Amino acid sequence: MGESIENNSYGSLLFKFMLLVAISLAVMVVDYRDTILQPVRATLTMISYPFKYAIHLPFNATGYLTDYFADHKKMAEENRKLRTTLDIYAARNQKYHAIANENKRLREQLNAIPKADEKHLLAEILSVSANTFSRKVTINRGSNDYMYTGQVVLSGKNIYGQIDSIAPDSAEIMQLTDKDHAIHVVNTSILKRKPDLAIDEVQGRGALAVGTGKTNLLELRNIEADVDIKKGDIYVSSGLGKLYPAGYPVAIVSSIKYNSGDSFMKVMARTLTDFTQAREVLAIWHNKKAMKSKKEEPKSQLKKNKATEKSILKKKN
Repeated sequence: MGESIENNSYGSLLFKFMLLVAISLAVMVVDYRDTILQPVRATLTMISYPFKYAIHLPFNATGYLTDYFADHKKMAEENRKLRTTLDIYAARNQKYHAIANENKRLREQLNAIPKADEKHLLAEILSVSANTFSRKVTINRGSNDYMYTGQVVLSGKNIYGQIDSIAPDSAEIMQLTDKDHAIHVVNTSILKRKPDLAIDEVQGRGALAVGTGKTNLLELRNIEADVDIKKGDIYVSSGLGKLYPAGYPVAIVSSIKYNSGDSFMKVMARTLTDFTQAREVLAIWHNKKAMKSKKEEPKSQLKKNKATEKSILKKKN
Protein backbone atom coordinates (compact mmCIF):
# COMPACT_ATOMS: atom_id res chain seq x y z
CA MET A 1 0.00 0.00 0.00
CA GLY A 2 2.74 2.41 1.01
CA GLU A 3 4.75 1.47 -2.01
CA SER A 4 1.79 2.30 -4.27
CA ILE A 5 1.42 5.77 -2.69
CA GLU A 6 5.10 6.42 -3.13
CA ASN A 7 4.93 5.50 -6.81
CA ASN A 8 1.91 7.75 -7.34
CA SER A 9 3.74 10.65 -5.61
CA TYR A 10 6.82 10.12 -7.80
CA GLY A 11 4.68 9.97 -10.93
CA SER A 12 2.86 13.16 -9.92
CA LEU A 13 6.15 15.03 -9.41
CA LEU A 14 7.49 13.81 -12.74
CA PHE A 15 4.30 14.86 -14.47
CA LYS A 16 4.51 18.33 -12.89
CA PHE A 17 8.17 18.64 -13.91
CA MET A 18 7.46 17.66 -17.47
CA LEU A 19 4.48 20.04 -17.58
CA LEU A 20 6.65 22.92 -16.37
CA VAL A 21 9.30 22.08 -18.96
CA ALA A 22 6.66 22.03 -21.70
CA ILE A 23 5.23 25.34 -20.54
CA SER A 24 8.75 26.86 -20.38
CA LEU A 25 9.53 25.68 -23.88
CA ALA A 26 6.23 27.04 -25.18
CA VAL A 27 6.86 30.39 -23.50
CA MET A 28 10.38 30.53 -24.94
CA VAL A 29 9.11 29.78 -28.44
CA VAL A 30 6.36 32.38 -28.18
CA ASP A 31 8.81 34.97 -26.76
CA TYR A 32 11.29 34.26 -29.51
CA ARG A 33 8.77 34.48 -32.35
CA ASP A 34 6.62 37.29 -31.00
CA THR A 35 6.87 40.23 -28.56
CA ILE A 36 3.57 39.50 -26.83
CA LEU A 37 5.36 38.49 -23.63
CA GLN A 38 7.62 41.56 -23.57
CA PRO A 39 5.50 43.40 -20.93
CA VAL A 40 5.46 40.29 -18.77
CA ARG A 41 9.25 39.95 -18.97
CA ALA A 42 9.70 43.63 -18.10
CA THR A 43 7.40 43.26 -15.11
CA LEU A 44 9.23 40.16 -13.87
CA THR A 45 12.58 41.94 -14.32
CA MET A 46 11.38 44.84 -12.17
CA ILE A 47 10.05 42.48 -9.51
CA SER A 48 13.27 40.43 -9.42
CA TYR A 49 15.66 43.44 -9.41
CA PRO A 50 15.64 43.94 -5.60
CA PHE A 51 16.48 40.28 -5.13
CA LYS A 52 19.34 40.49 -7.65
CA TYR A 53 20.60 43.66 -5.96
CA ALA A 54 20.47 42.00 -2.54
CA ILE A 55 22.35 38.97 -3.85
CA HIS A 56 25.11 41.05 -5.51
CA LEU A 57 25.38 43.57 -2.68
CA PRO A 58 27.98 41.64 -0.61
CA PHE A 59 30.16 41.08 -3.67
CA ASN A 60 29.88 44.74 -4.77
CA ALA A 61 30.61 45.96 -1.26
CA THR A 62 33.67 43.72 -1.04
CA GLY A 63 34.98 45.00 -4.39
CA TYR A 64 34.35 48.62 -3.40
CA LEU A 65 36.16 48.25 -0.09
CA THR A 66 39.06 46.46 -1.77
CA ASP A 67 39.41 49.23 -4.38
CA TYR A 68 39.04 51.89 -1.69
CA PHE A 69 41.84 50.56 0.48
CA ALA A 70 44.01 49.83 -2.59
CA ASP A 71 43.53 53.39 -3.88
CA HIS A 72 44.12 54.75 -0.39
CA LYS A 73 47.38 52.81 -0.10
CA LYS A 74 48.41 53.93 -3.59
CA MET A 75 47.62 57.56 -2.80
CA ALA A 76 49.52 57.33 0.47
CA GLU A 77 52.56 55.91 -1.38
CA GLU A 78 52.35 58.60 -4.07
CA ASN A 79 51.97 61.27 -1.39
CA ARG A 80 55.07 59.96 0.37
CA LYS A 81 57.04 60.04 -2.90
CA LEU A 82 55.82 63.57 -3.65
CA ARG A 83 56.85 64.74 -0.19
CA THR A 84 60.28 63.18 -0.68
CA THR A 85 60.61 64.86 -4.08
CA LEU A 86 59.48 68.16 -2.57
CA ASP A 87 62.10 67.88 0.16
CA ILE A 88 64.79 67.14 -2.44
CA TYR A 89 63.83 70.14 -4.57
CA ALA A 90 63.60 72.32 -1.48
CA ALA A 91 67.15 71.31 -0.57
CA ARG A 92 68.32 71.96 -4.15
CA ASN A 93 66.58 75.32 -4.15
CA GLN A 94 68.37 76.24 -0.94
CA LYS A 95 71.65 75.13 -2.51
CA TYR A 96 70.97 77.24 -5.63
CA HIS A 97 70.25 80.26 -3.43
CA ALA A 98 73.51 79.69 -1.61
CA ILE A 99 75.40 79.40 -4.91
CA ALA A 100 73.70 82.55 -6.23
CA ASN A 101 74.65 84.48 -3.09
CA GLU A 102 78.21 83.20 -3.28
CA ASN A 103 78.40 84.09 -6.98
CA LYS A 104 77.12 87.59 -6.21
CA ARG A 105 79.73 87.99 -3.48
CA LEU A 106 82.50 86.80 -5.80
CA ARG A 107 81.38 89.18 -8.56
CA GLU A 108 81.38 92.06 -6.09
CA GLN A 109 84.89 91.12 -4.93
CA LEU A 110 86.12 90.74 -8.49
CA ASN A 111 84.38 93.93 -9.56
CA ALA A 112 82.55 92.01 -12.29
CA ILE A 113 80.27 93.74 -14.74
CA PRO A 114 76.61 92.79 -14.17
CA LYS A 115 75.20 90.37 -16.72
CA ALA A 116 72.26 92.67 -17.41
CA ASP A 117 74.63 95.11 -19.15
CA GLU A 118 75.75 92.48 -21.66
CA LYS A 119 74.58 91.92 -25.21
CA HIS A 120 74.99 88.48 -26.79
CA LEU A 121 75.09 87.07 -30.31
CA LEU A 122 75.24 83.39 -31.20
CA ALA A 123 77.64 82.39 -33.99
CA GLU A 124 78.41 79.12 -35.74
CA ILE A 125 81.95 77.83 -36.26
CA LEU A 126 82.48 77.39 -39.99
CA SER A 127 86.06 76.12 -40.16
CA VAL A 128 89.23 75.49 -38.19
CA SER A 129 92.61 76.90 -39.22
CA ALA A 130 94.78 74.44 -41.11
CA ASN A 131 97.91 75.98 -39.54
CA THR A 132 99.02 73.56 -36.84
CA PHE A 133 100.97 76.34 -35.07
CA SER A 134 97.88 78.50 -34.46
CA ARG A 135 94.57 77.89 -32.76
CA LYS A 136 92.02 79.88 -34.73
CA VAL A 137 88.53 79.26 -36.11
CA THR A 138 86.25 81.14 -38.49
CA ILE A 139 82.64 81.99 -37.58
CA ASN A 140 79.64 83.13 -39.65
CA ARG A 141 79.37 86.59 -38.06
CA GLY A 142 81.26 89.75 -38.90
CA SER A 143 81.27 93.53 -38.92
CA ASN A 144 77.78 93.56 -40.43
CA ASP A 145 76.66 92.13 -37.08
CA TYR A 146 78.50 94.95 -35.20
CA MET A 147 81.31 92.63 -34.14
CA TYR A 148 84.79 94.08 -33.67
CA THR A 149 88.42 93.01 -33.36
CA GLY A 150 89.33 92.06 -29.80
CA GLN A 151 85.73 91.16 -28.90
CA VAL A 152 85.25 88.46 -26.26
CA VAL A 153 83.76 85.14 -27.32
CA LEU A 154 82.31 82.51 -24.97
CA SER A 155 81.48 78.84 -25.19
CA GLY A 156 78.61 78.31 -22.79
CA LYS A 157 79.65 80.13 -19.63
CA ASN A 158 83.38 79.70 -20.27
CA ILE A 159 85.74 81.95 -22.23
CA TYR A 160 86.54 80.70 -25.73
CA GLY A 161 88.81 83.46 -27.00
CA GLN A 162 88.63 86.81 -28.80
CA ILE A 163 88.10 88.12 -32.33
CA ASP A 164 91.47 88.37 -34.10
CA SER A 165 90.41 89.57 -37.54
CA ILE A 166 87.10 90.49 -39.08
CA ALA A 167 85.26 90.71 -42.42
CA PRO A 168 81.72 91.89 -43.21
CA ASP A 169 80.18 88.41 -42.99
CA SER A 170 82.77 86.41 -41.05
CA ALA A 171 85.39 86.71 -38.35
CA GLU A 172 88.42 84.77 -37.13
CA ILE A 173 88.65 83.87 -33.44
CA MET A 174 91.92 83.35 -31.61
CA GLN A 175 91.36 80.60 -29.06
CA LEU A 176 92.70 80.76 -25.52
CA THR A 177 95.24 78.07 -26.37
CA ASP A 178 96.85 80.01 -29.25
CA LYS A 179 100.52 80.80 -28.50
CA ASP A 180 99.92 84.52 -29.13
CA HIS A 181 97.05 84.71 -26.66
CA ALA A 182 97.23 85.68 -22.99
CA ILE A 183 94.62 86.55 -20.37
CA HIS A 184 94.99 87.65 -16.76
CA VAL A 185 93.22 85.28 -14.35
CA VAL A 186 92.66 84.87 -10.61
CA ASN A 187 92.22 81.79 -8.44
CA THR A 188 88.66 81.72 -7.05
CA SER A 189 89.42 78.58 -5.05
CA ILE A 190 91.59 80.72 -2.76
CA LEU A 191 88.48 82.71 -1.86
CA LYS A 192 86.72 79.50 -0.85
CA ARG A 193 89.64 78.43 1.33
CA LYS A 194 90.21 81.95 2.64
CA PRO A 195 86.88 83.86 2.42
CA ASP A 196 88.27 86.86 4.31
CA LEU A 197 91.04 87.45 1.80
CA ALA A 198 91.03 91.02 0.43
CA ILE A 199 90.39 91.54 -3.28
CA ASP A 200 93.76 93.28 -3.70
CA GLU A 201 95.51 90.20 -2.37
CA VAL A 202 93.53 87.99 -4.75
CA GLN A 203 94.43 90.15 -7.74
CA GLY A 204 98.03 90.20 -6.57
CA ARG A 205 98.12 86.42 -6.57
CA GLY A 206 96.73 86.21 -10.08
CA ALA A 207 98.45 84.73 -13.09
CA LEU A 208 98.78 85.16 -16.81
CA ALA A 209 97.16 82.28 -18.70
CA VAL A 210 99.20 81.87 -21.88
CA GLY A 211 98.34 79.59 -24.78
CA THR A 212 100.60 76.60 -25.39
CA GLY A 213 99.47 75.85 -28.94
CA LYS A 214 98.15 72.50 -27.68
CA THR A 215 94.47 71.56 -27.48
CA ASN A 216 92.79 72.52 -24.20
CA LEU A 217 96.10 73.34 -22.47
CA LEU A 218 97.28 76.63 -20.93
CA GLU A 219 100.33 77.64 -18.94
CA LEU A 220 99.75 79.79 -15.86
CA ARG A 221 102.76 82.09 -15.55
CA ASN A 222 104.07 84.40 -12.84
CA ILE A 223 102.78 82.29 -9.93
CA GLU A 224 105.23 82.78 -7.08
CA ALA A 225 106.53 79.85 -5.09
CA ASP A 226 104.70 80.83 -1.88
CA VAL A 227 101.25 81.20 -3.50
CA ASP A 228 98.48 78.94 -2.18
CA ILE A 229 97.57 76.81 -5.20
CA LYS A 230 96.38 73.23 -5.57
CA LYS A 231 95.55 70.85 -8.37
CA GLY A 232 91.89 71.33 -9.30
CA ASP A 233 91.79 75.06 -8.49
CA ILE A 234 89.57 77.10 -10.80
CA TYR A 235 90.91 80.25 -12.47
CA VAL A 236 88.55 82.91 -13.85
CA SER A 237 89.10 86.13 -15.76
CA SER A 238 90.18 88.96 -13.47
CA GLY A 239 88.86 91.87 -15.52
CA LEU A 240 92.23 93.65 -15.38
CA GLY A 241 92.91 95.64 -18.52
CA LYS A 242 89.19 95.54 -19.35
CA LEU A 243 89.87 93.11 -22.18
CA TYR A 244 87.70 90.41 -20.65
CA PRO A 245 84.85 90.89 -18.19
CA ALA A 246 85.66 89.56 -14.73
CA GLY A 247 84.41 86.30 -13.32
CA TYR A 248 84.24 84.11 -16.42
CA PRO A 249 85.70 80.58 -15.99
CA VAL A 250 88.94 79.99 -17.90
CA ALA A 251 90.86 76.93 -16.69
CA ILE A 252 91.38 74.34 -13.98
CA VAL A 253 94.86 73.53 -12.63
CA SER A 254 96.07 70.15 -13.92
CA SER A 255 99.71 70.04 -12.77
CA ILE A 256 102.09 71.97 -10.51
CA LYS A 257 105.89 71.72 -10.64
CA TYR A 258 108.40 73.54 -8.51
CA ASN A 259 112.17 73.31 -8.39
CA SER A 260 113.92 74.41 -5.23
CA GLY A 261 115.47 77.83 -5.71
CA ASP A 262 113.05 78.95 -8.44
CA SER A 263 111.02 82.12 -7.88
CA PHE A 264 108.00 80.87 -9.80
CA MET A 265 106.17 77.58 -10.13
CA LYS A 266 105.46 75.90 -13.45
CA VAL A 267 101.69 75.46 -13.52
CA MET A 268 99.70 73.88 -16.33
CA ALA A 269 95.93 74.15 -16.59
CA ARG A 270 93.21 72.53 -18.67
CA THR A 271 90.75 74.93 -20.31
CA LEU A 272 87.16 74.65 -19.11
CA THR A 273 86.12 75.10 -22.73
CA ASP A 274 86.49 71.87 -24.67
CA PHE A 275 87.68 73.16 -28.05
CA THR A 276 87.23 69.74 -29.64
CA GLN A 277 83.49 69.74 -28.93
CA ALA A 278 82.44 73.37 -29.39
CA ARG A 279 80.36 73.96 -32.53
CA GLU A 280 78.83 77.31 -31.62
CA VAL A 281 80.14 80.33 -29.71
CA LEU A 282 78.60 83.36 -28.07
CA ALA A 283 79.99 86.82 -28.80
CA ILE A 284 79.37 89.37 -26.05
CA TRP A 285 79.38 93.15 -25.75
CA HIS A 286 80.14 93.62 -22.07
CA ASN A 287 80.16 97.43 -21.85
CA LYS A 288 78.78 100.44 -23.69
CA LYS A 289 82.17 101.37 -25.07
CA ALA A 290 82.55 97.94 -26.64
CA MET A 291 79.08 98.18 -28.17
CA LYS A 292 80.12 101.34 -29.99
CA SER A 293 83.55 100.07 -31.00
CA LYS A 294 82.48 99.18 -34.56
CA LYS A 295 83.58 102.68 -35.52
CA GLU A 296 87.10 101.97 -34.22
CA GLU A 297 89.65 100.59 -36.66
CA PRO A 298 90.21 96.84 -36.10
CA LYS A 299 94.00 97.05 -36.22
CA SER A 300 94.17 99.80 -33.62
CA GLN A 301 91.81 97.87 -31.36
CA LEU A 302 93.93 94.72 -31.55
CA LYS A 303 97.13 96.69 -30.90
CA LYS A 304 95.46 98.25 -27.88
CA ASN A 305 94.52 94.81 -26.52
CA LYS A 306 98.06 93.45 -26.95
CA ALA A 307 99.54 96.57 -25.36
CA THR A 308 97.28 96.12 -22.33
CA GLU A 309 98.33 92.48 -22.00
CA LYS A 310 102.00 93.51 -22.03
CA SER A 311 101.38 96.16 -19.37
CA ILE A 312 99.74 93.53 -17.12
CA LEU A 313 102.75 91.26 -17.57
CA LYS A 314 105.15 94.09 -16.69
CA LYS A 315 103.20 94.92 -13.53
CA LYS A 316 103.42 91.27 -12.45
CA ASN A 317 107.20 91.28 -12.95
